[in-house]
Amino acid sequence: MDVAMQLSRTVKGQEEIFNLGHTLRPRHRQILFTVGNGISFGELCEKMPHCAELEAMVNDLLQSGFIQAVRNMAAPRSAAPVAAAGPAAAPAQSAANLEHARSYALEFLTALVGTKSPAYRKMSEVQDLAGFKAILPMCYKVIAAVASPHQAAELEAEVAKRLAR
Repeated sequence: MDVAMQLSRTVKGQEEIFNLGHTLRPRHRQILFTVGNGISFGELCEKMPHCAELEAMVNDLLQSGFIQAVRNMAAPRSAAPVAAAGPAAAPAQSAANLEHARSYALEFLTALVGTKSPAYRKMSEVQDLAGFKAILPMCYKVIAAVASPHQAAELEAEVAKRLAR
């Protein structure tokens, strides 16, 4: 497996971590928890150096839909100038940023309001940046009402940071 492959939890993975009725074995859940909103396979190997079956378990989680490969962060192997790859790389980068921000928002919502919230449901259905930005104000309002305005501001700041990466 490519050590630069970026992994993140899917909605199914989020639900496995935060809901009752776990379906995965403890070691698989530990990997799922460690993957979080994004980690490269190489970083995962560093965090779990004594896990002999790590690659096989990651493949199981990928095939079962609990995690997904977000993007490959390896440097381009061609000698082409970076500027030539710039416009083509931008959509992939922004898609990855969107997925990181959306995953973070879902995890944040899960922790504070649960997965039964309409804000969580709508955020989990988001497919593009426009939809993501349209649902964010609702998420901020729900967090401010249920938890605190401070936590809503924390969500807003972290989402903006993840989108700007």
